[in-house]
Amino acid sequence: MEEERNLNLNYDSPTEIKALLELMGLGPRKKWSQNFLINRNARQRLVDTLEIHEGDRIWEIGPGLGAITKHILEKKADLTVFEIDPGYIEYLSMAFADEKVKVVKGDVIKTWKDEYEISGSPEGVIGNFPYNAASAIIASFIENRTFPRQLAAIVQSEMADRVTARPGTKNYSSFSIICQYACDVKDAGAIGSGSFYPKPNVSSKIIKMTPRKDAVELLDPELFFILVRDCFSSRRKTLQNNLKNAAARRLQKYGTELLFHGFESQGIALSARAETVTVDQYAAIANEISRQFKAQ
Repeated sequence: MEEERNLNLNYDSPTEIKALLELMGLGPRKKWSQNFLINRNARQRLVDTLEIHEGDRIWEIGPGLGAITKHILEKKADLTVFEIDPGYIEYLSMAFADEKVKVVKGDVIKTWKDEYEISGSPEGVIGNFPYNAASAIIASFIENRTFPRQLAAIVQSEMADRVTARPGTKNYSSFSIICQYACDVKDAGAIGSGSFYPKPNVSSKIIKMTPRKDAVELLDPELFFILVRDCFSSRRKTLQNNLKNAAARRLQKYGTELLFHGFESQGIALSARAETVTVDQYAAIANEISRQFKAQ
């Protein structure tokens, strides 16, 4: 009876969540950045940000005990959840046994491709993303060129600021460029730390990402991703110094002269720093390097 009672968990109550975790011999695990969203309004804001329609195929990442899951199901979505913690997988299987929910076990970065092979790209991806894995999750969709129609996620504020940062600002980074090359990005608002149990030491935001319709087509996407990251390998160094290092490492086959030419072809001084170059300029540079390399 105790177990049955807890299947109707009050997700707004830290007391009930703590009692359930103790009953199941579980607890929030720091290694997986587990924090439960106990603010109903914040959960609803996240789900509303995704704009779910009846029958949409939705992937939820890191459902935990299912607080956000319940809101998604109210939209009558075709839901697949990705959960790494065996204890939560057991609970989800019980709590949502009568619902149309598919539970995929394991690390989402390692499992989503198999699900993609089965059912294709979902209409939406959503979740209270683990802080320590959020950027890797988003990058895995972008770099595999399988980004969903929309993504809405709760992430650490610092990461949200990087996703949305503009050129020339302190938060503009290789991750900013990778995200903004592939997607239109939006800061959908802050969520206070008091909205979580346990209360984290950092603030959070909701971000929304949708695929860009005007993105420059890349001749060699792998070159683009590596080039962008290597240009930011040391923020204090000039493009010239970072490109010399890149030519000595992962971009060795292109050579320093060709890498330099790529930037010069766009009128960018090699004495500049990586954060001064725009997203579309990086795409054009990568394409120029690719064209010249193939022409050799």
